[in-house]
Amino acid sequence: MPTTQSPIVGLLSRLNSVGIPSTFARKMLPVWWEDEIASDPAGLQQAQLYLARAFNIDLRSLASRQGKPEFKASLRKFKLSKNVTEDMVSLSANYVTGIARLVLQAEPSRQQCPVPGDPATLRSEILVDHPCVSLQALLAWCNKSGIPVLHIDKVPGRKMTGLVVRNDGRFAIVLSKKGHPALLLFHLAHELGHIARGHLSADGFVADVKIDTTNGDADEKEADAYAIRLLNGAEVRYGTNGPMPSAKVLFKAAVAKGLQEQVDPGHIIANFGHNQSRYAQAAEALKLIDGAQQGGDVINEAFFSALNQDRLSDDQLDLLKIATSYSR
Repeated sequence: MPTTQSPIVGLLSRLNSVGIPSTFARKMLPVWWEDEIASDPAGLQQAQLYLARAFNIDLRSLASRQGKPEFKASLRKFKLSKNVTEDMVSLSANYVTGIARLVLQAEPSRQQCPVPGDPATLRSEILVDHPCVSLQALLAWCNKSGIPVLHIDKVPGRKMTGLVVRNDGRFAIVLSKKGHPALLLFHLAHELGHIARGHLSADGFVADVKIDTTNGDADEKEADAYAIRLLNGAEVRYGTNGPMPSAKVLFKAAVAKGLQEQVDPGHIIANFGHNQSRYAQAAEALKLIDGAQQGGDVINEAFFSALNQDRLSDDQLDLLKIATSYSR
């Protein structure tokens, strides 16, 4: 006699049909979840709701037994790198969109300050309270302006560098790459550039697989230019007249230049490494900077410190902590 497939296994199989691994999907269910709950129709509907929310899937399409589940319709912009297609990125982009929408919907009445169209204006605002536009300083401005910023490293598909989400006219930013705070500082400034320049004119997302100054489209070049001027006060490509003898010399030079120009020394090092193709030397120099070495930790610490947790259910808060790998 054939065995009947359990409801939760059937639901996970439907998610798997659009590329979501069952092991990953299970992590989106509440900590108290037991598969027997789905044997009751109300329990199955609850699981469908949790999973549809986490992966930005249309609930009706997930509950249906006909056709594949469909991601929610919205404006989608993919900034792709060579040999990467939209299909490769869509799953991860929709997942982080679902998490970002959860945050935005938790405080629907919270007003957001517009991101200034001129990066010099935003830079001046930040320098009133900070010696330079560092990652911590930029995160503080985003928090004060009502723009949530999260770091989500573990995604069900191909990883992106960053993503801007718009929901009901309000914005959130998600960064995904690991790296030194100075590297993620530029990623955050770039995503703010997308918002400031109006690249997302309707609800949806802009997904940056790779931030590529050389080969990017017009939006990417505009967002890059915004980020450079925000962090430096001008269009700057750091270099030297001769060879840079060591990472220690680079570090000391960046600190001195940063104090002189009110620029984050880590950004100077990262900018130098990128523009001079001295990535290994720049990486060694960044290690000499005191403080956190992982920008994702800095971002999520700032996010949860500012989050109004009273606006979230325990299950929603648990989901945010799982998605961001935040354990405090």
